[in-house]
Amino acid sequence: MECDRTRVWCDLSPTFCMKILLPISLDRWKNPISTLLRACVQFNPEHEFHSFSNPVTQEDLEMGAQFWKLPNLRLRHPSAVFSDRFDLVHTASYSRFNLYSSVIAKLRNLGGTRFLTTLNLEPDLSLPVERMRYGRLLRFADAFVAVSEAVSADVRRRNPERFLEVIPNGFDAALYDPDRIDDTDLPPEISRLSPGFPLWVSAVESRKQPETFVKLARSNPSVPFVALGGVLPGDGETFAEMFRSTPNIIWPGSTPRAVTRAIMARAGVLVFPSEREGLSLAMIEAIALGLPILAQPKSSMPELVRPGFNGELIDVCHFDDWNHALHRWLPARTAEQEKNLQSARHDALRNYAWDVVGRRYHSIYQQVMTMKTKPYYSLRWDWSSRSRGYLIYYSRNPDGWSGW
Repeated sequence: MECDRTRVWCDLSPTFCMKILLPISLDRWKNPISTLLRACVQFNPEHEFHSFSNPVTQEDLEMGAQFWKLPNLRLRHPSAVFSDRFDLVHTASYSRFNLYSSVIAKLRNLGGTRFLTTLNLEPDLSLPVERMRYGRLLRFADAFVAVSEAVSADVRRRNPERFLEVIPNGFDAALYDPDRIDDTDLPPEISRLSPGFPLWVSAVESRKQPETFVKLARSNPSVPFVALGGVLPGDGETFAEMFRSTPNIIWPGSTPRAVTRAIMARAGVLVFPSEREGLSLAMIEAIALGLPILAQPKSSMPELVRPGFNGELIDVCHFDDWNHALHRWLPARTAEQEKNLQSARHDALRNYAWDVVGRRYHSIYQQVMTMKTKPYYSLRWDWSSRSRGYLIYYSRNPDGWSGW
């Protein structure tokens, strides 16, 4: 692919167009942000990407061993942020580390580095820490992409000139091919179940509304329910105890992707009552496997679920409707339901396969390099009782200094 090298600031081999930093442990195969950024690497071979490694599972080690061999990918230590110059920093979360990396990269490159962020979760501005981090991101980033219309709504309103496009999350079309499912990946306690059980695939935390899943299980004691996912610190442990104390919930915890795929292919319906999402990978993967979804009519869920077509959208305050919807899709599906679910899968292949998603960033990278970078003027230390001191790098907005 051709690229405009006149916009590139770094000393770089003519083989590549840009030198792009991805400040994340790229070899986390179950991390949705790492997964998105890997697609950017894989399907934009004209750019040289630099990223970090910190695998946590055997799958991470095995898959990472191959992925780090890509000719356009460089394994770096985080200190490279200080020593190297980069044309672009691309992040997909608003953590402090990502913000610091972008600031340091701009300092190192005398302001020439662009900062692109993909917004991956609809922010909850009622949470002080989340509001603070999101506000800083809005001030410092040069350009924004969002994974869904729901996520894009706030940034479009606040920074329309710097918002570029909605590019969704995706899925591995080869991994989630129904014709390649292997039942030998099923854990023994799942393989004994008849196909068509309700399934939970998510971390256990309050935002995901796990109490709705538990209530459905307790209202249907003769139906086995299966839950996949680990427990997040904080209130997650309270909900985890609810899972453990419900006899008909089988909960293997967090499982490798091949096991998750096999369980999803055997399930009858995905129960996903989350309050807010970016664009859920679990939901996209369910659609790819022809699995109907029960979700709330909130956040980005309506962008993936068409009521009566590939699932239902019901507010969790209407529990009886959730229970009725569960039995509309279980135990067996009608011919019309199967036809609709297959149609939804074809739509997913066309819109959400990682090769489709990753290639859409080619024009985004070029566009960001043509944009005027946000000016950065001063640097100082600020103090927070939460973070015990953090670096604030101020930029001046049209409305003056400051932010949230």
